[in-house]
Amino acid sequence: MSDLVIGSGVMTQVGELMRNAGLKGRVFLVSNERIFPLYGQAALAGLRSAGYPVATYQLPDGETTKSLAWASKLYDWLAEQRAERIDTVLALGGGVVGDVAGFAAATFLRGMPLVQVPTTVLGQIDSAIGGKVAVNHPLGKNLIGAFHPARLIVDDVETLRSLSPRDLSAGWAEAVKCAMILDPELLDLLAGNADSLRNPESSVFRSSLLAEVVERCAQHKVRVVDEDLREANLRMILNYGHTIGHGIEAALNYETLLHGEAVSIGMVGAAAIAVRIGVLEPTVAERQSAVLRRFALPTSYPSNAPPITVDAVMEGIARDKKARDSRIQWVLLDRIGHTRIESGVPGDVVRSVIQELLQVKS
Repeated sequence: MSDLVIGSGVMTQVGELMRNAGLKGRVFLVSNERIFPLYGQAALAGLRSAGYPVATYQLPDGETTKSLAWASKLYDWLAEQRAERIDTVLALGGGVVGDVAGFAAATFLRGMPLVQVPTTVLGQIDSAIGGKVAVNHPLGKNLIGAFHPARLIVDDVETLRSLSPRDLSAGWAEAVKCAMILDPELLDLLAGNADSLRNPESSVFRSSLLAEVVERCAQHKVRVVDEDLREANLRMILNYGHTIGHGIEAALNYETLLHGEAVSIGMVGAAAIAVRIGVLEPTVAERQSAVLRRFALPTSYPSNAPPITVDAVMEGIARDKKARDSRIQWVLLDRIGHTRIESGVPGDVVRSVIQELLQVKS
């Protein structure tokens, strides 16, 4: 189980928090060229004040960094620095940094301690929690990875103020997902504060509500992961919206759309499938779409994005790492706050829904 600390300005305490978690040795801080100039010095000050020797490495920004090639560069760096198993890898940044640095920590020297300091909504409420670290493969997202829980996760909500409105919206897609599958009251809270949560200059970003929303989502993820670390059963519900979302991302070669934007479209698709097979009331699907639109998230494939085909998305879905016995495990709603796993969704239903999402003619 990871220690989780959430608050405003807590990044400067990261060294003290690591000491409290029993972490020793050196710290190998991995960030990227966009995040390190913003928060690198605060993290370094917190580490050095607690007496940790620190070395740093900056990755390029962007999803294409989440690859075996960049993991290999981290291996080279760690080897050159003579990193030892007692040392710690600290990931400072968004989901991409957390994944590639976490994957390196999981595999170098057969495993080094990991600390996650996520700086995005997605990282703070989802990807940094739960121990799943991975890199992408040309044939699928997150196909190469490991379960390697962080010893410590530090969510400094102040870092969210530096995100663009688009990045904020994309991150809140995961919060909407969390609400749809687990927490109807959270859905009301998100819907009522959507405009403020999209605006770093709003009063919400100067109040306790921001930390409350982050903590509520994060604790849901913690509870699910504690019950099912290796995704054998319950944890699968966290993949709601991701099957179609990952298929779209693969068809786009992980470019153009942000992850949360693809997941938003995927949630709309999952709800449409549930309605068509008769397990979900249309009003619930409409409610979900309305909340997503409040966050300026797409509810269908954007017309100004590069054209992709239904077959390309279907191919990405077929390679989904969550398939069992070659059958896709669909996470579907039957009401707000409750899901079901369906493995027998007819292919023609899936194809029809994707066709409508892509806004293409038959």
